[in-house]
Amino acid sequence: MIKEILEKLTLEEKLGQLTMIPPFFFIKDLKKEVFGALTSLKLDEEGVFKTGSVLGIQSHEEMNVVQKKYLEKSRHQIPLIFMGDVIHGAVTIMPTPLAQASSFNPKLVNKGAVASASEALKKGLQVTFSPMCDLSRDPRWGRVVESYGEDPYLNYVMAKETVKGYKSEGLLSCVKHFAAYGLSEAGQDYNTVDLSRLNLFEYYLAGYRGAIEGGADMAMTSFNTFEYIPATTNKYLLRDVLRKELKFKGVTISDYDSLLQTIYHRTSSCDCDAAIKGIKAGLDIEMATSSYMRCLKEAAEKDPKLLKLIDEAVLRVLKLKEKAKLFDDPYRTRHLSIDSSRAMDAAYNLAKESIVLLKNKSLPIKRRTKVSLLGKYATEKHVLGPWSWHGDPKDTDELAEHINAGYLNSSEYFDDYDIESIEKTDHIILAIGELYHESGEAHSKADVNLSNHYIELLEDLRKLKIPITVILYTGRPQILTKALPLIDNLLVHFHLGTTTSKVVADTIYGINNPSARLPMTFPRHQGQIPIYYNRLSTGRPYSKTNPYTLKYLDVQNEPLFEFGYGLSYSNFVYSNLELSNNQGDLKSLPSVKVTVTNDSNISGKTSVLLYIRDEFASIARPVKELKQFKKISLKPHESKVVEFKLTKDDLSFYNQNLKKIVEPGDFTILIENLATKFTLN
Repeated sequence: MIKEILEKLTLEEKLGQLTMIPPFFFIKDLKKEVFGALTSLKLDEEGVFKTGSVLGIQSHEEMNVVQKKYLEKSRHQIPLIFMGDVIHGAVTIMPTPLAQASSFNPKLVNKGAVASASEALKKGLQVTFSPMCDLSRDPRWGRVVESYGEDPYLNYVMAKETVKGYKSEGLLSCVKHFAAYGLSEAGQDYNTVDLSRLNLFEYYLAGYRGAIEGGADMAMTSFNTFEYIPATTNKYLLRDVLRKELKFKGVTISDYDSLLQTIYHRTSSCDCDAAIKGIKAGLDIEMATSSYMRCLKEAAEKDPKLLKLIDEAVLRVLKLKEKAKLFDDPYRTRHLSIDSSRAMDAAYNLAKESIVLLKNKSLPIKRRTKVSLLGKYATEKHVLGPWSWHGDPKDTDELAEHINAGYLNSSEYFDDYDIESIEKTDHIILAIGELYHESGEAHSKADVNLSNHYIELLEDLRKLKIPITVILYTGRPQILTKALPLIDNLLVHFHLGTTTSKVVADTIYGINNPSARLPMTFPRHQGQIPIYYNRLSTGRPYSKTNPYTLKYLDVQNEPLFEFGYGLSYSNFVYSNLELSNNQGDLKSLPSVKVTVTNDSNISGKTSVLLYIRDEFASIARPVKELKQFKKISLKPHESKVVEFKLTKDDLSFYNQNLKKIVEPGDFTILIENLATKFTLN
């Protein structure tokens, strides 16, 4: 059927299928909900009603209004497909992706995606622009909050589970931003990216690969250049890497206006030059601009080879609509009966495991403890984080509703406090940090230090000699070096969504035992950025006795908190790291066993992280790399043997010819404070 439709389309109609516009171009009084500057489409009404997809929609009812008006004017009755940014929830907001990565719990991430998909479908969408799989090592970049952090394997796992969750409900997904957008220079959004192909293959493709293996239906190009060519018109990225290396079969789409932004990159001379370069590179859908519709007909008449590329792109788009079952039911009436009641439970369970305990002297506290609750987040309802789509802050609770505060003040200035009232309490809870709009797209920062006014506040509160618990709300790793000595207990989260306040309170009171780990390194000093755990070895590693080694004169090399760090109210002890065999070939790779004991009176969960270090290779290799992990639950004083099976992938890497290889030699297996060696023959 799809090929028959394709054969009936005129060239103008085909190019319309390759164009996405916002819904208010169809119905003028609809809310303008887009995330970019509104651009003139340069299309008349006939052209608007030839376009094939819609960016954003407010509700299922609104979707039907637009669809009905469109189909009334459609010669072939090809429905529109509606897409939008459901990044971490549609109505019930899950933790942000960076927070989800902190959970190290792929099952809960999957359940969160399932719940988000059900609500998105009910709202009238068929495609979400998620997951974002840009490996992120620079906390200055505002979009780290949308990512799964700095580790390739964690990105791979979380992206795959997210897509599988969407897919299970019937929501199509678009992986983004292809490729390497997380490496924007100086942490500035939309900036240049410069990396080698080897670096791209070894680290930056992992998240996209996970999403594609999970079943992603679309791939969105990034705003940056790769090898000095914008990703949106980069044939090597879109055809050689995406389709050949990653075996992607779906639809490609530009980011908002990014095709015509190649003019500002000065790699396209005009709209029509950009359109020709886009279709040749392998870009299927142009988002929010119309150069394909305005330019490719004439270009194809001059160069008939373009007709084949256009047909291939349109066929992929039509198959996408068929996959969304739009030809059978363009109004998606069955989605109105979807049960989305499970979303709140999914959000709470995921958020519980996404709050990170970084320092602890006196948590948890008892409910009867007299508490002073201070800081803006004591009464703030805007706790959903960026990209919270239809999440409404009115549906969230204030932290003050869950904390039994003897003294409450949402100011962040010491002079505003009643000191006598604070001194009558036994514990200070200071809820502070970035506002939700301080991270996300176009929200990069040159300075990621905790604000000086917080340091001054902590210094004043410290003089009261009352234990201080800081709850840090943030969309990125921040530099806490000055604050840490002034704090007794530190809980950090990267915006937990609708259930934030309940989860924070439950954690303070010990109802929830924190089990999260950091998905990104926290620098000690701004000058260390970018800093990440899986760095390469250097020829001159730091030595106290040799001044000519890797070091700073004014700060130590180590970060404040490394990737994977996170405390619990339980005390987990690791012992008996064993291999089933200490040497072998690829057909006899060992099982790895380690005993984990909960040496406390508190039930808890912990993520067991298995790292590998390749001791010698033909190219430089990282000091260690995360290869597998498992999350387990342990009752008080319970022990469990956790087992991993090493795979070929765990020992492999890309060589200079971009071939994935395994070399014989020694490999060190590291779990927590334990290490053992395996020799590959």
